Amino acid sequence: MRLVCFPHAGGSASFFYSWSVSLPTDVELLSVQYPGRQERLTEPCVENMDELVAGITHSLSRFLDHPFVLFGHSMGASVAFEVSRQLERAFGISPRMLYVSGQEAPHMPMRREPVSDDDEALLSEIRRINGGNAETLDDPDLRDLALPAIRADFRLLEAYRPQPVRSISAPITSYVGDQDADVDFDSARAWAQATRGTFRFQTFPGGHFYLSDCQPGFISDLVRGADH
Repeated sequence: MRLVCFPHAGGSASFFYSWSVSLPTDVELLSVQYPGRQERLTEPCVENMDELVAGITHSLSRFLDHPFVLFGHSMGASVAFEVSRQLERAFGISPRMLYVSGQEAPHMPMRREPVSDDDEALLSEIRRINGGNAETLDDPDLRDLALPAIRADFRLLEAYRPQPVRSISAPITSYVGDQDADVDFDSARAWAQATRGTFRFQTFPGGHFYLSDCQPGFISDLVRGADH
């Protein structure tokens, strides 16, 4: 089985690399790299959900010969959901499970104020969400490299509010940290309206990036759910 992972806003594929040591040997990890970061640094960042999803779906079309699940954290949850919709429409193929983490359902109102046009507000928001894991933003050179991708991701999210409710045939599992200040339980449970299949809701101790603190137990739950 293939596990395809979608990073958060400002994140990159390398966020998931450490997962490979915790996964069973029969699970292949694929991590999506959005344009404008790491080895794709010279490519233009994408600020439109449809454009981003089209590129990812095209790339994933080569990997549909085995059962697969999609996992997305924060912004990545919304991207993974739209990729699942596009795979279903274009190829008639659905993931065995869509895992969404740390993100309100697409049809829910955005709770945060837009910050993408104010670099200082944007950096402050990234530091707040990431807690002590945003040290690279203190280095001016690294900050200048990271800002275009961060800005593009937040603009994408601020423009993405699909109405009415969209749904997929794949079952959905929604994860959230029990101390996440940005995603309450009701917003995370609202993903139930986005699937025509089964729905499961699971909490873990921690804030927005609970999955880093609870990695072994979290990955165990994810793999267990994909096997059913």
